Amino acid sequence: MEKFQFSLEKVLTYRQQLEQEAKLEFAAVQRQVNEREAKLDQIAKERAQMLTVPEQTLGRMQIQHRYLAQLEQVSSELKLEVDQLQGKLDQALDGYVKAQQQRKVIEKLRAKKEAEYQQAFRQAEQKQLDDLANRKQLIS
Repeated sequence: MEKFQFSLEKVLTYRQQLEQEAKLEFAAVQRQVNEREAKLDQIAKERAQMLTVPEQTLGRMQIQHRYLAQLEQVSSELKLEVDQLQGKLDQALDGYVKAQQQRKVIEKLRAKKEAEYQQAFRQAEQKQLDDLANRKQLIS
């Protein structure tokens, strides 16, 4: 029996590579989002900690006010960054899903062609067996 060879094997390999690249891109953007969100949590904790300082002198209050304003500015910048990254994350997820769908289409086609090949092989084998049986009947 000759081994099954899928004519679009290189296309399948290429689509698998595209899917892997899309998956890596999605993971990279997800990691960036997680990092920014962790920084936001850290800033929120630091802000809460600054508000619980018991010593309240005028100089200390001014420094604390400026520091809290700076934390708020950094926090708002990080929130904008997270929003932008969420858009990139959605695009990366869409790209990954599309690459997965394209790969699956080729894999289903491969499975169908392999099943057809197996069926044709079984039919040819059965025909050979039938011919062999007919020859034996004619000889005897």
